[in-house]
Amino acid sequence: MGGTGTGKSSLIRLLTEDTGVKIGSSLDSLTTDVQLFRFLDHTSGRNIVLVDTPGFDDSRSDITDTAVLKKIAAFLLNEYDEKRQLNGLVYLHRISDPRFGAQASRNLKIFQNICGTKAYKNITVLTTFWDSVSTEEGLMREEQLKSTFFNHIVAQGARFMRHDRSTQSALEIITHILTLTPTDVQIQEEIRIGGKGLEDTAAGSIHREEVERVLAKHKQEIASLGEEINTIKHDNESLRRDLLEEKEELEQRLRLWENEKADLKKGLEDSLKSRGQLEDQYKSVDVVRSATLELLQVQLEDKKKATTVVAQVREEIAVQRTYKGNGNDFFQFAYSDRYPPCMKIIPTDDRKNPLRIFDFASFAETTALLFIRPELLWTKLRNLAPNQIIAEQTMQALEVHNYRLHTEARQRAKLDPGARDMYMSKNIGLRRDWYTDAAFGQQQFTGTNPTTITLAPRRWMDEFMLVARVQERTDVTKLLTERADNMYVQDYSDFRSSIGLYPGERIVCDGRHGCSSVALFHLETEGKLHPLGIVLDYKGSMQESVTIFNRRITSNVNGNEYEDWPWRFAKTCVQVSDWLRHEVAIHLVNTHLVEEVIIVAAYRSFGPNHIITRLLEPHWSTTLSLNKAARETLVPKIIIGMTGLSASQTYAFLKAEYNKFDWKGLYIPNDLKRRGFPIENLDEPKYHNYGYARNIARMWNIIRKFVSTVLAKEYAGGDQEVVSDRSLAVFCEEVRSRDGGQLTSFPDINTLNELIDFVTMCIHIAVPQHTAVNYLQQYYQTFVPNKPSALHIPLPQSLAELCSFTEQDLLSALPLKKPRDWLLMAQVPYLLSFEVPEESTILHYAETTSSSRATLEIIRSAAQVLSMDLRAFIDTVTRNSTELDDQQTPYLVLDPSKTAISILI
Repeated sequence: MGGTGTGKSSLIRLLTEDTGVKIGSSLDSLTTDVQLFRFLDHTSGRNIVLVDTPGFDDSRSDITDTAVLKKIAAFLLNEYDEKRQLNGLVYLHRISDPRFGAQASRNLKIFQNICGTKAYKNITVLTTFWDSVSTEEGLMREEQLKSTFFNHIVAQGARFMRHDRSTQSALEIITHILTLTPTDVQIQEEIRIGGKGLEDTAAGSIHREEVERVLAKHKQEIASLGEEINTIKHDNESLRRDLLEEKEELEQRLRLWENEKADLKKGLEDSLKSRGQLEDQYKSVDVVRSATLELLQVQLEDKKKATTVVAQVREEIAVQRTYKGNGNDFFQFAYSDRYPPCMKIIPTDDRKNPLRIFDFASFAETTALLFIRPELLWTKLRNLAPNQIIAEQTMQALEVHNYRLHTEARQRAKLDPGARDMYMSKNIGLRRDWYTDAAFGQQQFTGTNPTTITLAPRRWMDEFMLVARVQERTDVTKLLTERADNMYVQDYSDFRSSIGLYPGERIVCDGRHGCSSVALFHLETEGKLHPLGIVLDYKGSMQESVTIFNRRITSNVNGNEYEDWPWRFAKTCVQVSDWLRHEVAIHLVNTHLVEEVIIVAAYRSFGPNHIITRLLEPHWSTTLSLNKAARETLVPKIIIGMTGLSASQTYAFLKAEYNKFDWKGLYIPNDLKRRGFPIENLDEPKYHNYGYARNIARMWNIIRKFVSTVLAKEYAGGDQEVVSDRSLAVFCEEVRSRDGGQLTSFPDINTLNELIDFVTMCIHIAVPQHTAVNYLQQYYQTFVPNKPSALHIPLPQSLAELCSFTEQDLLSALPLKKPRDWLLMAQVPYLLSFEVPEESTILHYAETTSSSRATLEIIRSAAQVLSMDLRAFIDTVTRNSTELDDQQTPYLVLDPSKTAISILI
């Protein structure tokens, strides 16, 4: 939406690559109706529908603002009736406009009242025509727009973005919108729930006031002209005639405005298109460029036939599974407001007692922390947390305390191998340089979450550049200019919009403070990832947030890193933000809960002897029971008590992250390319420290080779045989549909290559991806100062306040006076990080499968090659680890002899 000439149709033409979309060369609008354009977003694999609307300041004489409002309202009501929500609302504005005029203000006001405050978080204010202004002038106007005209919607979660007429910037808009939770808008609820007429809605009322203002103005002008005409003498006929013509024109305008007022009052009774007409438009929008979409159209047009196929497939599966001892009653989705869809009843054969999943001693200690008051904890467990004397000393005292506990734990284990605790294994706090920029930067590549570091988009480059100029950091601006293509970010700025907070609201619960950080890194030529700048807690704009730059502009600049307490506090904020992203999104949602949706949909779609079941079922062991324990205990009783989020905010964040999951976009080749790490370049010196990327890319290819070998033989008929697989079509619908898995990014599967990618992705999630983000938690998080789950003091509200921070401030931010919180932060990573038994590794699976006569021959023969590939890969993992600059912490987590065969813990 937006005014005429702001670039709506141009943007659509760019995204759809449709030259048939007409673009005006002046401020006269070429859009007179609500138009729908469908295209396939190749990055996410999702089908996108763009809705173009006429502008409210339309210059055409054959369409009024009332007609525009009615057309938009009619479209929105049809969407509401069809239970289709909007992912995003894009409001376009020309940055080249020197002033925000009265018409622009009215347009924005109507738009705001169409949306309502609930939908503000789904708004993207897209500024256009940046090539018509200087960068400095554009940034100044953008800040003015944010702080004045758009301040209310920005304060409640709307995001500003820039469009430079390039396809890349257009796709960035789509990428952002796909992360948002779909919503209804205010005008839909006002009419459908509140029963209001169009003129009585908030948007209608705004327009009615404008119509009445113009009517009153015209009436006054006509009356004044009448009085003036009556005073003219008869000998001045020329003047009389001119005034009469002017009066007649005004009266004609008056009649048009009166008609518009009547039209508004009449409401939508004449302009609401039938549901069938709009559905026809959905089915015929533009030229469908993909065989996938053509198949989808066929399926939608013949729902009855599709329903019959689904029923037949499920009946066949029910018979097969009943024969195996599991009736179809088990394989149902369950739904809640807190979690993504899950298995309603776990089949008997898949149920696992928690004591068979977790180490008994660790499980007992965690249970004690949850249900026993700190002062009643037995001495051994209580002494693992720093005491009051240590808490009042120094960071060095914590390091000494950590070393002592590690030494004592190893001595006990020598006498009694069963006497293990969280400090028996090494942790990062034993390193003398654990706090340094080098260790912090390397964790983005080989730590617990090496999956989200991303090439900095222009938005963040511009934001950091602006702040660097304000802070007069010419060294930073010079580096940002000269090395723009080598800047990377960890971006947690979306936390507030995900949990329903306004940009200015604090993230805090029960004295625990959270933050929404943004960290800027420079990937130096020799491959070191050096932290350059940090926004402690992004509150909608840099002006409202605290940003600090590193005193050490490059990694080879000397400095006293140990006593740079403001910078160390800033890095701790990033770690707190990443703790939430990693534990809830990357680990829990993107592996555990996404895999469960695949499991349930597969059980409902494939028989036990289907080749997809045969390939995937070995990777499902323990997952369902483990996820049930996570929903019943880990999240409500542990996670919620460890962060700055309340219970409702935690569940909102969890659901938002599930809605953002991009199935095809997270295929490893696609994901690494999108984040600025093309696979073909990973062996260059510049990327040698990115151990995760180098290993996971090779592992993806190994898994895909195995899957491809099996499926190419099973589907010897190629693409046609894939399309003919009824179970596969049912499965895709199960994963996506509202009464199924609700994973809307899941693609159609119509080719053999698409099928191979899908199966590869399922194994990837359960095996190397889960291993990579799970099994390093003990090392990096047991030493709480490295990565706490929350801060225990409020964040500084200005750069000056941050710069005054001392060692005591950083110590106060840790839960030193709350031993239970400290122990949970240290104990939970230990609970979740036990080494994988040899018989549960991917290598063991390959070797036993390749020699078992009970295995299908096509899987057995492919497993023989898989086993050899994995054996060779062990050497690759070792070599990649030895090539890291950081040789204190080997990166061997993806060694196939240590990589779990499924989500075991």
